[in-house]
Amino acid sequence: MNAMIEMTKLFYQRPQPGAPDETVAEWYRAKGRMHERLAECAGHDAAQERAYAAASYEHARRLELRAASCRTEQAA
Repeated sequence: MNAMIEMTKLFYQRPQPGAPDETVAEWYRAKGRMHERLAECAGHDAAQERAYAAASYEHARRLELRAASCRTEQAA
């Protein structure tokens, strides 16, 4: 997919404040995938794009853990 199209899509699909953690985590995973594709272009920004991808995936992981923790607390 064209990088500009993908960035625009992410911009318009950004979750609203108060969105469930799972929804926000999915958006961050999509953002990570976009940064991975940009890193594959092997330009001078490839290392920075890989770092952005890693940060996006880590943020998604933290949100998923928080969501799972909330579900566990509600079930107890």
